[in-house]
Amino acid sequence: MSPDRPAAPSRWLGRSLVAGALMAASVALTACGSEGSTILNTEKVERAIEQSALAQRKQTARVYCPSGVHQKKGVEFSCTAVVKRRRTRFVVTQSDGSGQVRYEGR
Repeated sequence: MSPDRPAAPSRWLGRSLVAGALMAASVALTACGSEGSTILNTEKVERAIEQSALAQRKQTARVYCPSGVHQKKGVEFSCTAVVKRRRTRFVVTQSDGSGQVRYEGR
């Protein structure tokens, strides 16, 4: 690989993490309300992905998700996991309107 060319997204998490991640994220995530709309607690999503990476792949990841995501069934958003400067994108889908999510590394 050329030093001027950025590295391709890492596949360090693999499909084994995906399967476990779906189960790990089935725990309800709390949210906070704001003028009638509920905002998903994406910090808990970040921690769940980090815990999955550590438990399943023995990798310490730092995960970044957007804030201000409305809590609603079917809403999707992306998070980024970083391990040793390598990035993996996670697609997060809200399973219901109560804060349960599923995520998959891509």
